[in-house]
Amino acid sequence: MTVRVSSHEACPSRSPSSLTTKKFRKSNRFYLDAENGNDGWSGKKSTPEEGAGPFKTFLGAINGIREHRTSLRKNVVLFVRQGIYFLSPTIILDERDERLSIVGYPGDKRPVISGAAKIPGSEFFMFDQDKYVARFSGKCSKHVFLGDKRLIRARKPNLNKWTGKDMTGEGPYLTIKDLLRPSEACDRQGSGGFRQTTCHLDNRNGFVFEKGDVNLNWTKPSAGDILIFEAWTAERGHIKNISSANKLQFTEPLRFPIGEHPMSSGWRYIVENIFEELDSTGEFFCDEEAQLLYLIPPEDALLDEDVFVASEDTFFIVENTKIIRFLDLEFRHSHDRNFAGYNQKPGVIQFEFTNNVLVERCLFSNIGYTGIVVDNSCTNVIIRKNKFSDVGYFAITSGSETKNLRIHKNTFEGCGVSNMFQPSCIFVQGSANIKVFDNKVSKTSYAGMRIGWQPTFSEDFVPSGQYVFQILGNDVSDIGMGILNDFGGIYLSSNPGCSGPNAILSNCHLHARVAFNIIHHASAYLYGGLGVYGDTAVSSLRVEKNWLYDLDGAAINFHCGQNNFALNNMIYHISDGRVFGTCNPIVGGGVLLQQDLTFKKNVVYVTDINARMWRPADEWTFEVPDVDKNIYYFNPFSQDQLDQFFPKGVSFQQWKDDTFNDLNSVIDDPLFKNIKQRDFSLRGTSFASQIGIQSINLRKVRRSSGIC
Repeated sequence: MTVRVSSHEACPSRSPSSLTTKKFRKSNRFYLDAENGNDGWSGKKSTPEEGAGPFKTFLGAINGIREHRTSLRKNVVLFVRQGIYFLSPTIILDERDERLSIVGYPGDKRPVISGAAKIPGSEFFMFDQDKYVARFSGKCSKHVFLGDKRLIRARKPNLNKWTGKDMTGEGPYLTIKDLLRPSEACDRQGSGGFRQTTCHLDNRNGFVFEKGDVNLNWTKPSAGDILIFEAWTAERGHIKNISSANKLQFTEPLRFPIGEHPMSSGWRYIVENIFEELDSTGEFFCDEEAQLLYLIPPEDALLDEDVFVASEDTFFIVENTKIIRFLDLEFRHSHDRNFAGYNQKPGVIQFEFTNNVLVERCLFSNIGYTGIVVDNSCTNVIIRKNKFSDVGYFAITSGSETKNLRIHKNTFEGCGVSNMFQPSCIFVQGSANIKVFDNKVSKTSYAGMRIGWQPTFSEDFVPSGQYVFQILGNDVSDIGMGILNDFGGIYLSSNPGCSGPNAILSNCHLHARVAFNIIHHASAYLYGGLGVYGDTAVSSLRVEKNWLYDLDGAAINFHCGQNNFALNNMIYHISDGRVFGTCNPIVGGGVLLQQDLTFKKNVVYVTDINARMWRPADEWTFEVPDVDKNIYYFNPFSQDQLDQFFPKGVSFQQWKDDTFNDLNSVIDDPLFKNIKQRDFSLRGTSFASQIGIQSINLRKVRRSSGIC
């Protein structure tokens, strides 16, 4: 039987056949072929041959290899022939499988490993005008795909235009009318301030809607969800009932009360998976009770494409073993275990207590939750030259005990597609030698990368000049997409012990270097589309020699913390907000924590006359920040701006006189080579060199980062 699945052969390119063959010449070889194999065979031959032909399934192959391999000391390779492999159950690799490589067969098309139940396009029949329906067996999923395009659950309001690569949190939106239980300090008008911290917990249970936005006559409202937007998260509530008083209630309370963030939430919500709202191309409705899947495909699409309903959340668990390789494979159509929240799992591939891992030249697409999870004391892990696209939550994550992790030259496009609990493409924690470099990250509903968010270290945890984390030479763009708030292209944080009035700052050091990155085009719903963001008093950050431009928030923010440096960055500031963020009492729970930072040899080119260096809430105590040898330039020029631009709303001269900062800084055109083409290297005649600022040419990062 032929299964139609769209090809992604172009990127990343396959390893050369000759190189692959040579690499595994001395390995014990086994073969897997979904079309022509048999699990009763030995797997020793690549083509059908009675008794010795290829295996048919992954489970049969792993069991067969365990039976037939003669020694764990010799490398073994499983060559996977082209085709699609529907994986169930999860494959567990353990100490019996050390030195195993799973490799796409040289010269074939890349094999596809799918966690979906397939419904052939031919099994759909017209139901009503442009609607089609087919029977299916199993449970409904939020993750349904037409070929390689993600379908969207029937929603209200509709997307402006379905592309198959859409974020489920994209607008337009409906607007909440009122709270179930308002109070003087928490109401629809935001009387409690920018953040209403005393909202009644009853407001986790539902809300009051505008008449007409929710319909009492929906036939199956209990199948529906409401996607509720907060500030830096969005979460789903499952519909329990709808009353004639225009009140909607959830089956389970939300994590956070509606109303806490009256401005940054925008009071937004989206209705999902309601049959009557199935009215736009690219939408589907799943009726689990009737075992029917309805959808509206593009015209004639079902003639060429099949439909895939994700059902498996984890494909491989690799535990307590070593020397494991995944090469030249494609992973598609994973589920999310119906979980949404702050958890790195489930992942398509999960590594635990494993040493010496390589994932190379693989594709991960149409992922329900996480792509790769590196957890529980894994060491010596390399993830390189892969492409990740259409990822529900994280593409790659690692745990806080991880050591020697290299994430290199991967391409990421589309993360946080469905789970919006502070998603990102890369979320790395670790304790030694974590290096993320030469990657291309784009299109996320929140951050591009999250670094840390873990138990942090003392200031002397590593020798001076060494780092736990190095984030180097990455191109990070199109972050946030106007969906959530308060994030950075590269977002670093510590742990809860580093916030509040009793914070112990001596153990808040992350030891991270962020250098030679291009971070651009970040947009939040209301606030906080930053470049590099050090949050929660995270300390020992060195942010240097980056290009930071076209952001709707600050280029760099050290939100409290100590021993933090911003050095020799090129900043092209287009927003009306602050250029650089410092401490405020929020991190300290109302108490202003001690801050120690240096901002030197940076170029700050400002294009909005309302922009300021600091914002009024940014403060410091104890030590005045060390700011010097910078170039500032204002285009267009405004005397009013210049008189108020510097911290505390003062002029350049007063800032220097009051704090002895910027004594060697100047206001002058830095002479970027080509602003229109976003080339922020400096011309040879720039004054920058006279005060020690180096020209940084990062055009190569833009051209050659990532694998695609």
